[in-house]
Amino acid sequence: MEKTVETKAERFIRVAEPRVGRACKAISLIGNFATGDYEYTEQQVDAMFGAMQEALDTAKAKFCKGKEPKFRF
Repeated sequence: MEKTVETKAERFIRVAEPRVGRACKAISLIGNFATGDYEYTEQQVDAMFGAMQEALDTAKAKFCKGKEPKFRF
């Protein structure tokens, strides 16, 4: 039996697909707060989405490390 070595690209796909799926499911569940079964303020909603956006921005920045910006001013 010969072992096949998984490439980094293959490993990325294998690991990323379920993680992204779980993240999307969690975001969908957060949307359930808007059904009317909960009471919340606009400030709470802004804080919740601000925290999620900050986490997304931080994660995305990790993919852009070392890359030159496309536009310079």
